Amino acid sequence: MSALTLASRIRPLPLAGAILAAALMAGCAQQRSEGYYNPPAASTVTDAQAQAQAAGYRTVVNAPSQLQIELKPRQPGRQQAVQQATADNEQGVAAPSYDSSAAAVAPANVTTAARELVPQAQTFQGTLPCLHADMNCSAQLVTLTLAPTGQWRARISYLNGHPNAGKPTFEQGCWDALHERPPRILLMDASGNVRADFTVPANNTLRVRAVNGHMPNLNYTLTRQPDLDPVSELDKQPAPRCGQ
Repeated sequence: MSALTLASRIRPLPLAGAILAAALMAGCAQQRSEGYYNPPAASTVTDAQAQAQAAGYRTVVNAPSQLQIELKPRQPGRQQAVQQATADNEQGVAAPSYDSSAAAVAPANVTTAARELVPQAQTFQGTLPCLHADMNCSAQLVTLTLAPTGQWRARISYLNGHPNAGKPTFEQGCWDALHERPPRILLMDASGNVRADFTVPANNTLRVRAVNGHMPNLNYTLTRQPDLDPVSELDKQPAPRCGQ
């Protein structure tokens, strides 16, 4: 082979290598992201945040500046219930109420109050003054029995030294209770007239307010007795019809 032919075969090699190298450099340049050769300027605040958040080894996710929390609808409370009730009343719906004076008007309520106050027969006893001058006495021993049916019986005895001592008198009638504070008990005779008026400051005490329309100047009470006294002397007398 001649020297000219060998030289013509060797010369194209450097040109092909140059073309291959240029192609490789262009491919590498396309794989690098934009701004690879233009990094952002250094910032003290940015560097500090990156170090505090360990940005060197993990991905940092910045939370939005405002948190959005889903709130449940407010449940109607006591105040809203009161406001609703008030609005209803303003529209003409009457609110439930209790009037103590209604007990004196409605017999059904009075009977209920009496049964609640005296659920079983009870006997009270004490000394009461003789409020009438024609009685010619200073005091009387009164035994009073209240029945839950609305009936009452009483035995009234003069004290020792009175001409009629040992000769008791007996009375009976109907009684009722009033829803007051303290509760009141009214004793009525067969004609419906109020015979006596008591208050009940305690379950075992009757305090006199008035007897036959007369109010005593001092406090007089009847105390509940441990034993029931049916005042059997009145068993043969017609019983009053109470609670009708």
